[in-house]
Amino acid sequence: MKKSGVPALVVVLSVVAITACNKQGGQPSETAPRPQALASKANTALGSTPWVVPVDVQQQNPTQTDWLNFGWQTFVSLDWPALTPNSGGVMGQPDTSASIGATANGAFVPAVWSTFRDVSTIMVANGADPGSSYNKPVTIAGSCQALGGNPVAPGFQPLYVDNSSFPQATLPKNYTNEAFTGPLVDQEGWYTLEQIFVAPSEYSYIQGNGYYLGQNQVNAYKANGQLVGFPKNGQGMNLPAWAQYGALEVKATWRVLDPVADKAVIPRYYTQWGYFMQADGTTCQGPVLFGLIGLHILRLTPSTGATWFWASFEQVDNTMPPSGTPATLAAANTPNGSCTNQYNVAPSAASGNIPWNGSNAPNNICQVTLIPSYVQAVNQTWLKQLQGTVWQYYQMVNTLNPCSPGDSSCYIFPPINDANSTINLNVYANSAIESYFQTTTCMSCHGSAAGNGVPQPFTGTNQIFTFVLQNAYWPDASAVEVRKKLLRLFRNPPPAKLAAPATIKAATKYKN
Repeated sequence: MKKSGVPALVVVLSVVAITACNKQGGQPSETAPRPQALASKANTALGSTPWVVPVDVQQQNPTQTDWLNFGWQTFVSLDWPALTPNSGGVMGQPDTSASIGATANGAFVPAVWSTFRDVSTIMVANGADPGSSYNKPVTIAGSCQALGGNPVAPGFQPLYVDNSSFPQATLPKNYTNEAFTGPLVDQEGWYTLEQIFVAPSEYSYIQGNGYYLGQNQVNAYKANGQLVGFPKNGQGMNLPAWAQYGALEVKATWRVLDPVADKAVIPRYYTQWGYFMQADGTTCQGPVLFGLIGLHILRLTPSTGATWFWASFEQVDNTMPPSGTPATLAAANTPNGSCTNQYNVAPSAASGNIPWNGSNAPNNICQVTLIPSYVQAVNQTWLKQLQGTVWQYYQMVNTLNPCSPGDSSCYIFPPINDANSTINLNVYANSAIESYFQTTTCMSCHGSAAGNGVPQPFTGTNQIFTFVLQNAYWPDASAVEVRKKLLRLFRNPPPAKLAAPATIKAATKYKN
């Protein structure tokens, strides 16, 4: 088919080796050992096929608890160990013989989500086609030092954080990628770092419709008034069965861990050895041990309507760790749940290369909205099932989803006549990702998301609820102005009590 003037191409999930450069530890052996615990089946408490990403919530008229469980099911399946390329795997493919949290060569086997396409490999310079094959890992710069004795699971390359190469010079260098502003410095004086990953069906959608080039998005708006719809189930896209689910994005936040000073807490983190490329695009920092502190999951399903489904997870030590464990982001005696104005003060946006010495002034983060008791109850159920794995140290913050029967805080999100756009507009924030913007709903920002060249005035039919397409190359002068406005917004977030965007104000209270 042809839409928006661009043929919808098929993305081939060909089998290619995902390997590191020789300088980063050499090619993996073809006879490298399979991950630890592969002979044993996954935890039976998680179900018979916990590595399968659920296409949708299964219950009719799902309750809020059903949606929370759906978020956890998605989290577990995405955290499943990925299949090594030299065992026949491709990027994003789970190892169905593995147990969650499996290790090999003294390192965690990379989670499925961390082998998705990094958005920096999709939105490339001059709007070049990122390729019909999904298998294209980030290219580690030759300037990065050798890993030495620091372990990486056989068949996989080290973690590599490089957001300096996005084609739009007017966008902020999102190597910190903190919502609206940045940076975020942990209590040990290290910058936290973010990555954004795109699952196979969404990549196929972007590549097949040519939306990696901003002008193709503009052409689609001019021809049809809107973009081709994102996939809801991944079917009809020539994807293997394990990849047949709707558009899905993951945003991960990492902290730097000191193998000596942090020895006692390192077992509480999903970790990967790797590198960080500075904003200048040439200075490679590392090798360094990264620990995961936050994970956003954004996905579209057949029953979530236009507004998608949102679930957010944090490492449990971010702001309120158990007694005796230092908080990652919060100063001592932080009044979580009763935050004062001395906390959550956004620093000046980072400019140029960030100081890489662990001596930066930390930002004191206070958790404004505590995790509700109904979410905590679901968390406890899942954490019991994850006992004995590193994932027992991660918790759901909350979800944003279509309204449940009897929900008193239900809204029909614009377009007003779309009954499938009901949403609960929950207010919550991930302390590692939305540290300075915690008092509103995801929709107050993402409700205004659109592609490049969106017609004005902005309408509900133009919403896409993700900003990934904004990273596409588009050198048009109007694009520069739009991105300058975005940059100012990133650096100067609106006050918490400011009126929400028009799309939120237009949301209509709805009673089931």
